Amino acid sequence: MMVDIRNMQAMALFLQKHDLNFDLFSATKEMEKQICYEFDFVREARAMERIREFLRVTNKKPPVMVPRVIPGMVSREVLIMEFIKGTPIMNLGNEMAKRGIDPGGKIAAMAKQKILSDLTLAYGQMILKDGFFHADPHPGNILICKDTEVALLDYGQVKEMPEDLRLAYANLVVAMADDDFSRAEESFRELGIRTWAITDNKLEELFQLSLRMFDTRLPPGVTVMSPFADDSSLNKIGVESFPEELFSVLRTIQLLRGLTVGMGLTFSCAQHWRPIAEEALLKAGRQSASKSRKQKRSFLRRLFW
Repeated sequence: MMVDIRNMQAMALFLQKHDLNFDLFSATKEMEKQICYEFDFVREARAMERIREFLRVTNKKPPVMVPRVIPGMVSREVLIMEFIKGTPIMNLGNEMAKRGIDPGGKIAAMAKQKILSDLTLAYGQMILKDGFFHADPHPGNILICKDTEVALLDYGQVKEMPEDLRLAYANLVVAMADDDFSRAEESFRELGIRTWAITDNKLEELFQLSLRMFDTRLPPGVTVMSPFADDSSLNKIGVESFPEELFSVLRTIQLLRGLTVGMGLTFSCAQHWRPIAEEALLKAGRQSASKSRKQKRSFLRRLFW
């Protein structure tokens, strides 16, 4: 496995030198640190219970189901948890068709919207309120249960963000939701993302890059975004240095975007996370209540008018 990691790091160095204006090597360093945790089931059990309890106390009803660990049935090599019956999210369309529901109809769209809203709410709370989150939301780890309830499985990959990084990311979320170019640039600096530009519209291009990296919404008519495409933001704004600690957030957003596209929805996690991010900043004394109310009115006007 470590040979694979080394090969990946060599490829990352080659790509960022010749093809891609992005610090891929830092991402592979974070993967190297995280991969060993996949085989520690005691750590996974603790993570599962911590997230399960956090979502329970944070909500009247948790937005996602987390399996319960069976007490006394955990070791470094064995983890036994409750069985949750559900349909893998990638099979949702087939399951709807079996029940006589048009997968492309209004009822299906409403169900998909609720599923995505619940899933992103859980992630917004984990990342922005607690800073400790499930970092592997690929389709195989998501089940759809009775009444469109969502179950989130496999806690081998979790991440705890440092407090300063969590608050800097909250600041970026508000910037993206408010279309605030200057605040996004400020947030990039605070997060430790170092960039260079070969464009006259640096602020606008940097903001577009932030959306492509950290939001699930896509430009109108776009279903696939490639960093190698001619119109890629990375052709105008290069990422010279990307903090390893932030890679799990970036990966999580990209996986959530994949789910959004796969379900045929247009969805912005930044807009849905804005109230959570703002609450985190207020609690930390990073934003005044009066400024928060003013920005909220401006945000609602753009959203509904």
